[in-house]
Amino acid sequence: MGFEDAIRLLMVSFDSTIKANLSVGLPLDLQVYETDSLTSRDQIRIEADDEYFQSISDGWGEALRNALLQLPSYELD
Repeated sequence: MGFEDAIRLLMVSFDSTIKANLSVGLPLDLQVYETDSLTSRDQIRIEADDEYFQSISDGWGEALRNALLQLPSYELD
């Protein structure tokens, strides 16, 4: 997995955690370390108005809704 895909997966994980656990919320902090380094390369705070995080949250929510609708319905006897 490339770094960009890992960040996208991290954002999905953040979003899912926020929606599943009411004690978790924004802002979120992200730090990036180079391999074998103890020095932070990037430090990012994700706020409620972060456009990238919102696009991931919206896109992931829509993808989950579409996946759910494609699953077979449960039929009562």
